[in-house]
Amino acid sequence: MAKSDKLNKLKGKLRVGSLKEKASEIGKNSSPEDTKKKVRMVLVIAALIVVSLITVFAVGIYKLGWRDRTTLTVSSVVPYPAFFVNGTTVTYDKYQNYLLAYETYVKEFYLKGEKKIDVNSQEAKQVLAEAKNRVKDLMIKNAIITQEARKRNIKYTKKEVDDAFNEFVTRTGGKEEVEKNLKKYYGLNIDQFKEQFFLDTFINGKLQEVISKDESLNAGLKEKADQVYNEIKSGKISFKDAAKKYSADEATASKGGDLGLVKKGSLVPEFEKAAWSLKPGQMSGVVKTLYGYHIITVTKVKGEKRKISHILLKSKDYATWLDEKVKSAKVDSWVK
Repeated sequence: MAKSDKLNKLKGKLRVGSLKEKASEIGKNSSPEDTKKKVRMVLVIAALIVVSLITVFAVGIYKLGWRDRTTLTVSSVVPYPAFFVNGTTVTYDKYQNYLLAYETYVKEFYLKGEKKIDVNSQEAKQVLAEAKNRVKDLMIKNAIITQEARKRNIKYTKKEVDDAFNEFVTRTGGKEEVEKNLKKYYGLNIDQFKEQFFLDTFINGKLQEVISKDESLNAGLKEKADQVYNEIKSGKISFKDAAKKYSADEATASKGGDLGLVKKGSLVPEFEKAAWSLKPGQMSGVVKTLYGYHIITVTKVKGEKRKISHILLKSKDYATWLDEKVKSAKVDSWVK
């Protein structure tokens, strides 16, 4: 039997089993006790029909991959799980909202706009197939962000969200421009975007502020930098060998930390201040920047430029912290 036939039959049963209609029928020519029994029977039948409908759609979602309008409407009421992240449910409804918006973006902006290829081509189908994995990864990350925000008791008000959203709209061209782009590239109106998508971005920003100030994430890093500095200062190891051994700057570590000739104004302020205070052959103490802890040496001064080498003991930033959380998360996927 076709899916539509099954649905119509079940819906028909549900209409026939309407409690209101049944209640008026069973109340006629019945004793109070008989009426109670019949009402209980109607309730049981109604419950069975509802369970049957829920089961039919569950099979459609998980086994047959249904994504039609009726299924999406039902999933907006019944919280079918798409996957679990550390025990927290990500609903099928939310997953589909994200997936449909991203698929629309891929079709309208990437395929039709940037690539200019037929959306029915094999290449386009491959790109759209990859969209599912990208959206799933994003949903897992968003679930972890929400969990971590709750753990840290991060609070915010509706006014904060509204102000942040209004600032976003202003920054991206104004309400009319935002509405036009949302409709064209994502198939969304501005209220849908704010309620279903922007809040995740807002919470992410709030969590990032908290994590960036959490010194416990980099406990012991300053002590490690001091240890490396003392090893070089005491002659136990040369600067170049220390850079090769300890530096987290992959671009320069193998070259003994050599940054080459650097012009003033091209480095972060704390690093630059320390480097320009050194004479050729001198080594700085441990210098903290947003990247972590540096030990800096200047080997040559040439006009306005300086030949600089450094050793970086990299601090754990928000992106690195979040990636670690994602990798260690327990994910149980229910959707194909």
